[in-house]
Amino acid sequence: MNKILIIEDELMTATTVKEALELNGINADIAEDGMKGLDLIKKNDYDLILLDLKMPKLSGEEVLKEIRKIRPYVFVIVYTNFSEFADIKALVNIGIDGYVNKGPASNLQELINKIKEKLEPFSIDDMKAMMDDAKLNQEG
Repeated sequence: MNKILIIEDELMTATTVKEALELNGINADIAEDGMKGLDLIKKNDYDLILLDLKMPKLSGEEVLKEIRKIRPYVFVIVYTNFSEFADIKALVNIGIDGYVNKGPASNLQELINKIKEKLEPFSIDDMKAMMDDAKLNQEG
């Protein structure tokens, strides 16, 4: 079973996302700020981190830089109201794997789908097709 860390200072938002993930068979922990998030990352292995940008103590960008030092290969999806293109581009350069807006027009199912897409990049049919191709290459 996959495990996700939600670093989000708005507890109601974090709890809603956690409940939706768990309904989809994905375990989730919540950290209310970047410092707590980094502590959890040091102690636990996560398959994906959902990161808000505007938080007390440490900004999402500062947290992202630290995440990349601690766990360079973990998936990180930014989930925030903040959507300035230049800032998102800077985050891509640091190493985010996706961005979802949590503003008024946000869609919780879109977020869950994006997370599931990162956690399960291949469908069963995709894997079977890859296996068939591998067998053909070995035989030919």
